[in-house]
Amino acid sequence: MSANAASQGGRKRFNVGRVPMYAFVGVWAVTEIYVLLWAVFSGFKNTAQIDLNPFALPTSISFTSYYDDLTGGGELHVPLGSFIEHSAIVVFSSLIAILLIAIPAGYAISKKSRLNTAVFYLMLAMIAIPPAAILIPEVFLIRDLGFLNEFVGLILPYISFNIPFSIVLSRAFFRSFPKDLEEAGRIDGLGELGVFRRIVLPMSSIVVVILLIVNFPALWNELLYTLIILTSPKTETAQPGLLLYSGSYYVSWSNVFAGVVLVSLPMLIFYVIFQRYILKAQFIGAIKG
Repeated sequence: MSANAASQGGRKRFNVGRVPMYAFVGVWAVTEIYVLLWAVFSGFKNTAQIDLNPFALPTSISFTSYYDDLTGGGELHVPLGSFIEHSAIVVFSSLIAILLIAIPAGYAISKKSRLNTAVFYLMLAMIAIPPAAILIPEVFLIRDLGFLNEFVGLILPYISFNIPFSIVLSRAFFRSFPKDLEEAGRIDGLGELGVFRRIVLPMSSIVVVILLIVNFPALWNELLYTLIILTSPKTETAQPGLLLYSGSYYVSWSNVFAGVVLVSLPMLIFYVIFQRYILKAQFIGAIKG
């Protein structure tokens, strides 16, 4: 009897309506894995082999394209390795600034007041402005400040465009922070800054990770602004660097595939490290009024 009940319970847990969703996710996962493996294996071939049969497995393993991309060797002499270093400088500098601004600001406007509510809605309005809509005045401003072809000329727009959503996300987290802990700190004689620094901040590591998860992919994959602001080889970043493998009459496909893998590698490492926090980011991302 108990076995039958257990069997019935197992059948009840299976939802036939989810089969299309599982099928879709399975097909999507297989497609993504295939594309990734195809890019990796294509980087082991030369351009002639790719032109002959782009979907065939390499007849021999050669790391020449990966080496040339990292060192700037080969026919095109594109120093993609240096461009990846430039991207790391810009992205991680922007992330640090975003964290230093968004977390205290999010905590401040999480307190109920008319001014904080107005600031919150201002942040929501700023989120609605697409970066491409103000590209031209932004570039002229950066030029007038003398920051063209300087890392800071790209870091400043990255900070300004990602701060509003980061503040809203931080506010959502701090709105759900236990108020009893804050009150205990105030009873012990701590001011607002002391409560934030000694009680709230040490318990807010999750919001730091979530802000990294939200902002890192957007910054690392951004192309429009970096393509216009950083045009010198001394400051050019990885995303526009990949375009240099394509000329008017020739495309070095082996270097393109190797470069795509190298540029995607930091993203893959990032998601492997923080994958357990991604679901939490979706829940905290819900904006509370």
